[in-house]
Parts: sequence; structure tokens; C-alpha cells
Amino acid sequence: MIGDVGVFAGEWAAYDHLGEIRYPTGFIGRLDALRGREDRYAVFSCDRNTAEAIVAEQERLREETRQRLRADGRRGEDLAVELDLAYAPLYFADDEIVLDERRVHGEADGLSRICPDGDGRYTICGWQWEWRIVDPADCDRLVGTPPTAAEQPTRIPLRHSPLHVPHHRLTVTSLEETVSYTGVPFTATLCLDGTPVGRIENEGKGTWLRHHDPARFSRRDMHEFVLGCRFRRRPTVEETVLDRLVTEYKLEYRLTALSPNSILARTVNADGEFCGDVVDLESVSGLGRFDRADGWADLAGVLVTFPTRPSSVAWQAWHRGRWRPVPAPATPTDASTTTS
Repeated sequence: MIGDVGVFAGEWAAYDHLGEIRYPTGFIGRLDALRGREDRYAVFSCDRNTAEAIVAEQERLREETRQRLRADGRRGEDLAVELDLAYAPLYFADDEIVLDERRVHGEADGLSRICPDGDGRYTICGWQWEWRIVDPADCDRLVGTPPTAAEQPTRIPLRHSPLHVPHHRLTVTSLEETVSYTGVPFTATLCLDGTPVGRIENEGKGTWLRHHDPARFSRRDMHEFVLGCRFRRRPTVEETVLDRLVTEYKLEYRLTALSPNSILARTVNADGEFCGDVVDLESVSGLGRFDRADGWADLAGVLVTFPTRPSSVAWQAWHRGRWRPVPAPATPTDASTTTS
């Protein structure tokens, strides 16, 4: 999660060990951003000691490469060029880190300096190098002290959206929806420890919170709660949090109301987010049929007959404690339906 402390390693240093990917060194740092397709790479910052270890690791890789090039018969300037192209020189100059890429970018643009921030932390090539968030167990050694579970911020994943919350004390306990030309406006009761503290409102043009008892739960309290949330591993905003708390209540309510032989299906958009369409499906032969491929194919054939919102791209069904994607539609059989 953005802002959390974790372990990071360079993808370029990974090696195979008995079919498993391992890393020579993992560095303890704070995750500040994610980048690349599907957030593959991490941008992290670290203290001076860890920064020194990263510089030392770069020199270790340079020395390994130097020995290999020598074994291949490279000498002099030829060796130096190949070495700098493989692993650029990286070194400290007082409190700054110097990255020498003149072999790549030329004399004018090849030298860059990495300065510590106001807290003395360094971000070493976070937007250039391919750093990964890794499991400490996949590293041969760690630099820095990993935080204990008590030191890490508590973030609990919701079951029905990619939102993590700092606690479950803040919940939606009732929901009223209407249908209009602007969408599906709603009002919902927000409770803290079971006591109503506000009303979530949406008139089709955004979601906001109307506070009932500022002395018990103020705008500042809501702001602090949002600061502790992460949506798709990133900091988020109040409207996103409120909408997902409403979604959590709506789907949990529907799951609780299911009959024994029923399964709940929902539509999702291209990001895998709930679109608002919900369907109850009752199986004549029981839920065990969804442990077989033909059961899912039949389910897809039934779902394709229902109208969906324009943003919908696929169906998911809740089975054995999680949302599972429904495959391409097949001929519907063995199902009777009730819809929301």
C-alpha cells in the first residue's frame, strides 16, 4: 500500500533457484508510488543506511560484470564501456548520490544527482529502474529492519471492492435506492460502532456525507478515516470510500438474504468494479453443480438474458467465499431466476 513500509528489490538482480525467483538483497523502504502496466514497478524511499547499501549493491553487480567481461577477453576501454552500459556507476558525493550515465546519454545529460528529502530519505532511480515489491522470504538478505505487524498501519480489505479500510467500526446499516434518468440515486445510514453518525446521499451527480452528530463523528474524523484507506493500493478520496461502503452493505445484504440453493451474480466494468446489476439464481440441482465447468457454462447462458448497465463488461458470481468470473455464455439450463 502507498505509504507503507515494505521490502524492495531490483528486477534486474533476480535469479532462478529451483524454479523459484529469488533476489540477492531486499531493501527496506517506504512505498511512495506505483508505475508501469498493472502497477508492476515500485517507487520507494529509504534512509541513508539503506541508500548506502543500494550503492554498494550496484558496485557488487559492477564487479561481477567486470570479472565476467574479463573472462570473455574484454580489456581496457572496451571493457569499461560494456561495464558502464550494463550497470552505471553509482556513488556518494557528500550527501548526494551521483548516477553516471554518460556512456548512455552523453556528457551534457549523463550525470544526475539524487538528493535527500527534508526527512533525509532517498528515492534512488525510482522512476527509471525496475524496482519490485517482494516477499522478504524471497531475498537472500535484508538491509534495514522490517516493521512489525504492530508498527504497520492496519488496513482491512473489503470483500466486494478493492478498498482497504483502517477498521470496521464505520459501516453502512441501511440503504434506500430510487431509479431516475440520472442513474440510481440513494441514501444510506452511516454508523460508527452501530450508532448513526451521518447520512450518505447521492442524487445521481456524486456522493457526499451529511453529518448527524459532529461531536461524535466530525468531518475531521471522516478525513482521518479516508487518510487510512487505500483504493487499489493507493490513497483515495471520501466519495470513493463512501460509495464502496454502500456497495459493501448492498452485496452483503443480498448474500445474507439468499436461499440455500441460490447463487448471487453481479456485473462488473472493465476495471472489475461492481456496476450495480445484481441477480439471484436458484439452482434446481444445488450449488454443487458450480464445482463443475458445465454448471458455470449454464449459469453464463442464463445471465446473458438479463439487461445490464452500459458500463458492464462481464458477470461474476459469489461462490465459496469469493467472486468468480463467469465464462462466456452457453445454452441456459437448470435454473430459475429472481432479479433485483
